Amino acid sequence: MDISTIAEKLNIPVAKVRKESVKDFLEKKLRESKAELFSLANKYGVKSIKEFDYLIKKGEIHETPESREDFFKIDSLEIRCDLLKKLLKSLR
Repeated sequence: MDISTIAEKLNIPVAKVRKESVKDFLEKKLRESKAELFSLANKYGVKSIKEFDYLIKKGEIHETPESREDFFKIDSLEIRCDLLKKLLKSLR
C-alpha cells in the first residue's frame, strides 16, 4: 500500500504522513546509532571520541588494530548521530 492510499484511508494529508514517516525513520536510526555507540564506548569505558583519544595518548588504552577500528567507528557514529539530530530538528 502506498502513502497516498494510507493518507486517504486515515483522512490525513499526504505531506503529514510523509513527514511523520521520515521522522519515525530518523528516530529509529538515531536510536540504533546511539545503541551501537554506547556499546562501543562502554567497551573502553569512555563517553566520547575525545575521551577515547585522550586515553590512547595517555597510554591507558592500548593502540591495536581493533582499538583503531573501534576509534574510527565511534567517531563515525558520533558524526552520524549529530547528522540525524540535525535532520530531526529540521523537521520540527
